[in-house]
Amino acid sequence: MLESDDWGLCAWVPDDRGHRALANQPAFRTAAGLRYGRSTLESAADVSELAWELLQWRGKDGFPPAWQANTIVANPDYERLQPPLFQFDELPLCYFPELPARWARPGLSDAIHRAEAAGVWWAELHGLHHLPEAAWLAALRRGEHDARRALEQSSPIARATEAGGEYDAAEPKELRSVNARKAVDAFRRLFGRAPTSFCPPDYRFDDWFEREAVSIGLTTWQGDAEQAGRGLAPLRRRWFGLGFPRRDGERFLLPPRTAFEPEGNAAAPGPRGLDAAHRGAREAWRQGRPAVVSSHRMNYAHLDPAWSEASRAALRALLERLCADNATFLTDHEVRQLAERSWSVRDLGERGALLRHYGVPREPITFPSPQGVTGGRLSGAHDDPKAELRVAGGQTEMRVNLGEYLIEWTRP
Repeated sequence: MLESDDWGLCAWVPDDRGHRALANQPAFRTAAGLRYGRSTLESAADVSELAWELLQWRGKDGFPPAWQANTIVANPDYERLQPPLFQFDELPLCYFPELPARWARPGLSDAIHRAEAAGVWWAELHGLHHLPEAAWLAALRRGEHDARRALEQSSPIARATEAGGEYDAAEPKELRSVNARKAVDAFRRLFGRAPTSFCPPDYRFDDWFEREAVSIGLTTWQGDAEQAGRGLAPLRRRWFGLGFPRRDGERFLLPPRTAFEPEGNAAAPGPRGLDAAHRGAREAWRQGRPAVVSSHRMNYAHLDPAWSEASRAALRALLERLCADNATFLTDHEVRQLAERSWSVRDLGERGALLRHYGVPREPITFPSPQGVTGGRLSGAHDDPKAELRVAGGQTEMRVNLGEYLIEWTRP
């Protein structure tokens, strides 16, 4: 799997002017600030160029890599944040595709939907706004200089926000509960489906929030092995890697992530670079589990175009190696479906759906049909002339041999 956090997040800065104003602030002088400080919200071109790159490659199954974009669905509406008291019943937000004025990205929503239709972009939920809301507003109301300074540049980045997370235990329980529900509802409106995987921002969450998230349907989790605040992190990651599939009650836990962070360097050296990511993927396969490669948005959406291009070049090199290894590229939801029932379905929007069947040949497979669909046909490379597909009563029933099938829906 190719997982990538922070898509849709209006951070760190909207433009060069914002970075010049904030470069000397405390949060921007930390190690994270030096890495992320010039990262920004993706543009339509950023998404389109990444999608084009993915479309140049094919896995063992003949399908291109799927980029799982863990997405933030709302951002603060800075024009409605009025100092010095910041009085409101709830934090004013811009829900995507609406964006704060300073962060305008023409054509971004259309670029995302085109990438989805091409089968290379799969959004999952990362959070409502990624911010430790109570801590941030408290810092603003106290008049903390760095928080106020960042606000002037329509940025939330300050010491208070970097020290916490949206679902951190330090945030009020009621606020975390409300924001999680808002996030799921906004994701459903935006993508026309419920999220099927969840990555808590900064891996900050506690046992209470695990139960709360499960109660609203967030049961497939990324980053549990990397959970912040747990001791013996290397041993925890190693232990997580020894068993797959791994469950915790109703939660299905994805394996540990292997970081791939080229950071504007086409050669991508070091422990988070090209060679390390490739080794990590092969080690996961050797242990009999899926390889999860994590590569943050900041590599591909940046104020310096050369940085983004170099990071895409590094990704190109990694994809070349993985395809040479005959990798098959899956989403989290496909991995869970295959682990639990040996077949999976991934929605491709208006284009159709991708079925993977690795269980019993010609065993009946039944799943809900998209609204308005009256039938379908199978296309692409498969060797089953007797394949059966029937749509009736809102359900699709198939009998096929093992393999991968592209389903093209028909409508009245």
